[in-house]
Amino acid sequence: MPLDNRKRKILYAIITDYIMTAEPIGSRTIAKKYNMGLSSATIKNEMADLEEMGYLEQPHTSAGRIPSDKGYRFYVDSILENYVDRTPVRTPPTHEEVIVEFDEIIKKYAKILANITRHTTVAKMPKLNPDKIKRIQLIPVASNKMIFLLVTDTGIVKNYLLNFCQNIDRNLFEFLNNLLNDKIAGKSEKDIFEFLQNDIRQMLGEVAFIADELIKTILLSLKQLQETDIYADGTSHILDFPEYKDLGKAKNFFNLLDNKSLLNKVLEPEVDFIDVRIGRENKFEEMKDLSVIKTTYKINGRVAGTIGIIGPTRMDYQKLINEINMMTKELSNILSNIYKDEI
Repeated sequence: MPLDNRKRKILYAIITDYIMTAEPIGSRTIAKKYNMGLSSATIKNEMADLEEMGYLEQPHTSAGRIPSDKGYRFYVDSILENYVDRTPVRTPPTHEEVIVEFDEIIKKYAKILANITRHTTVAKMPKLNPDKIKRIQLIPVASNKMIFLLVTDTGIVKNYLLNFCQNIDRNLFEFLNNLLNDKIAGKSEKDIFEFLQNDIRQMLGEVAFIADELIKTILLSLKQLQETDIYADGTSHILDFPEYKDLGKAKNFFNLLDNKSLLNKVLEPEVDFIDVRIGRENKFEEMKDLSVIKTTYKINGRVAGTIGIIGPTRMDYQKLINEINMMTKELSNILSNIYKDEI
């Protein structure tokens, strides 16, 4: 049975109030606060109908009701149906005005979004093909330690700390840097693997003892460049919600954030706009008490990755939809400007 206008107004009022207070709402509260011209008894009857239709739930024996997942779905669909994109068009920075480290740009925007919304944000890092190693630099930090710094042709920077069982003469670093850049930078994976398998130990000469650690690090970096990374920020914000004062629920939430494979699936884009999944609408049991608002960011019109907001089903959907839309549009503009010649 479709909702008539009166039921819609009452349901909308209950959801709005519950988002703000986290307390079950009774008919007298609605009658006093929302001036609908209806008696408490009439509102009570309408609320009973809404509960029977699945839009409300009664968590205890009290008269108060809270929205169900179906009720939130009505609310979110109403927001999206009437959504007007008022995101301001900003002039993106020039190439010289930003530090061109791809993953750091994404992390920066995820952090800003988490701070603004006071919710946990998760970001799926972009995967640009082809990714080739542009430059390698070995930097000594101690007599038996060095930093292995790798920069790809799409601006991704990776660094690793290497430890060795013997000391390395600092005078050899120029030779090591030249060798690795000559044999690895700009080369195909096939050429790199051939160098690592057949030639590296012989070419390293007196410092061949570092070969195993170098081979392991280079292979690890190549593997990571082929993987999609997941970044989370604002994880502690979940504890600000009364729903997550329960230690068991909080622990489950943090376990979810540690499950990168699951988050990767959660962030898989399914529509080319803002996508909201509420409670049991989510495919995964771990998400049954949570909602996720996600949308893609793009580079020159092509989807590069996804940013999402994760929190309890009682969230301010209107505000969060506005914030994530604005943030991802600005991020898309910046990335498109920086990498306009890359892909």
